[in-house]
Amino acid sequence: MQPGNHVHVISAGESVQTSFAALLRTLPGITRVCVIASGEPCGTVSNPETEKQRTATLGAVGEVKSICGSLSIPYSRELVFCPTIPSVRTVLAKIRRENPRARFTFDLSGGPKPVCMALFAFAPWLGGEVYASFDGKGPLQLAQPDRDIQEMLGNVNYQTILAILLRNRPVPVPAEVPFIPRSYLFKQVWPYYIRQRARKPVPGAPVVRYKRGQKPANELSEATFSWFMKNLVSAGLAEESRDRRSRRETAYRITGNGEMAFRFFADPAVNSIIRQMQEGS
Repeated sequence: MQPGNHVHVISAGESVQTSFAALLRTLPGITRVCVIASGEPCGTVSNPETEKQRTATLGAVGEVKSICGSLSIPYSRELVFCPTIPSVRTVLAKIRRENPRARFTFDLSGGPKPVCMALFAFAPWLGGEVYASFDGKGPLQLAQPDRDIQEMLGNVNYQTILAILLRNRPVPVPAEVPFIPRSYLFKQVWPYYIRQRARKPVPGAPVVRYKRGQKPANELSEATFSWFMKNLVSAGLAEESRDRRSRRETAYRITGNGEMAFRFFADPAVNSIIRQMQEGS
């Protein structure tokens, strides 16, 4: 997809066609519409009222599809299942990978509460604008905090560190995610380090000899690695502690926000570790 694209995400509900028509006037230039629908309502049983709501929702979503067809806007429908949070995250991460530089807007005027809450929680990670209808009025924009996480992860070394922290987390995830010693993490990151700026040669400096298979152009220094980890901890993407086995060594583990940032912003084309962890999501 090219820069300037605009992805509009809609939570499937009984009257979403009305809010969609209103938002088309507020948000001209939508280039793709994606409806997020609940594949299996959590904790509900089939009854006449539930079936009536499902039928009304399918009709409303069908009208959204028709409007998109009349305007030649690509349309897709994605199903999410219980547990809702990881299912919505997976769908949104896939949509973002398909539209890496697009503008995102969300319409939460309809749909099940768990789906709407999940979309609202994830919208800031996409830099998305959120709209919703209240008291029968037209959709209004809801305030969202700014985030600079995406810009930070533009440095692929942060992606690699988060991937390695995520890879070393046991599956299934225990109640307490273990910390990884700094020395071990450094050795794991070193082979994948990519220098962002060329280092200026120092006249008279000794030439470092490297072992077979190592990359002299991409040497990762201890100071640079410490700077990476300090930034990840400051951004709330990693957590720092003292290693239990060696109280003098620092240890790290990925946080929930760190995993979220990795799922949304890591590029599988960077290296094999990132690709492995992205495909495992």
